[in-house]
Amino acid sequence: MDDGKIKFIADVMLGRTARWLRLFGYDTIYNPDVEDFDILFTALIEGRILLTRDVQLARTGGSVTYLVRANNLWKQLQEITNHFSILPEISLQICPVCNGKISPAEKVKIQDSVPRYTYLTHQKFWRCEKCGKIYWKGSHLQLAREDIISHILKRDSDNEN
Repeated sequence: MDDGKIKFIADVMLGRTARWLRLFGYDTIYNPDVEDFDILFTALIEGRILLTRDVQLARTGGSVTYLVRANNLWKQLQEITNHFSILPEISLQICPVCNGKISPAEKVKIQDSVPRYTYLTHQKFWRCEKCGKIYWKGSHLQLAREDIISHILKRDSDNEN
């Protein structure tokens, strides 16, 4: 997934944040069972930015790390999107579950994998090439966009005043 975008790896404290970064279209590795040394090694080898809330890990990692100071998910996302100039917009390019690539799926091939009503009322579907999860533009995307507006973008505009 080398599209020129920043790639991240998140430590154990930032799992929900990693899922949202994936929704924004950013390749973000997250595995809560990996030790700090291995996370840092992966960041160095793969040219990723290590996102952490661990001050000591941030010091050890130096320039490949970004210390996330906010405690709250929405403030973390606001901090990261501001710092890295990321547009907080849902992209349907990367699976929020496994970090795999999402590609268009033929409707007829996913018929048995989605609820019947969804199949009948939607024309476009996408599937994760890694885990097989199927996506469509349903109400969940609208709810996510509303969360972005109310929790991230609104706070940006509040800070400008």
